[in-house]
Order: sequence, then C-alpha cells, then structure tokens
Amino acid sequence: MSNRESPTPEIRVKTRVFAWCSLWSSVNGAFPTEQLRKLATDDPVRMATDFGHRMAVSVSIDAYAGFWSPLLSEHFSEWCLLVESPIDVLMGNNRATAIFETRLQGTTHDGSRKSQRQHMQQVFENAGSTWQLAQEQMTVSSESACL
Repeated sequence: MSNRESPTPEIRVKTRVFAWCSLWSSVNGAFPTEQLRKLATDDPVRMATDFGHRMAVSVSIDAYAGFWSPLLSEHFSEWCLLVESPIDVLMGNNRATAIFETRLQGTTHDGSRKSQRQHMQQVFENAGSTWQLAQEQMTVSSESACL
C-alpha cells in the first residue's frame, strides 16, 4: 500500500486550468455556461479579452457567456480550447496566477478548420479546499486571429 501525498496547491491550480479549458469547448455547438460557472467564484468574475483592435470586458460568467456564445456560434459549428504551453503558476496566500498559451480551434459552418493562439492569465482564489476562477485576461495573437 503506497502512501499518497495530497496534491500541492500549484498542481490543484493547474488542474483547474485544464478543467476550465476542457469545459470551454462546445457541447453540441453551444457554449457551456453552467459547467464553467462551477469553476468560478460566486463573487464578481473579471474577464477581459483583448483582440488588438477591440476589447471585451465582463464582470460575471453570464456576461462572459453573453459575449462568447454568439461570437463562437456565428463562426463555428464546434470548437475547443487547448492548452499549448507549460502552465506557470505564481502562488500567493489565497490567490494563484496561472500564465499559459492556448489555441482556440474549431470547425466553421462550411466545414473548414480555423484556429487562433491566445495568451492567458487566470487568477484563482482559494475557497476552502477548492481554487475558483476570479479573473481572466486573454490576449489574442494578431498573427493568427480568426474571430
């Protein structure tokens, strides 16, 4: 019988990042708002997306979904968000910041494939034994933007 150690806070945050990105992917062509809500704090969530030529800011999961759902559905029939780099985690007392690169890729309504790279910075708050997303800043790479 092995003596298993509890995952470190850094591993727990990385697990939440992978869960967020996995859940961000479409389900039958729809944005999974309710699943994402389970990973976010109950307090206001600050979300910013920088497209270079415009910026979107949201203060709740509903506002975030209200921005992303129609945008993604207009361009894609299905999409997914993949982590494409190591996840660097900076730990604080009750906060952790995860910095990483992702690729949004999807199938358009005419069947072609498109993708774009994004730099991500997510801030998580420790809510007891669970790390909840409190803030996200996404910067879309201008070289690969498809939205």
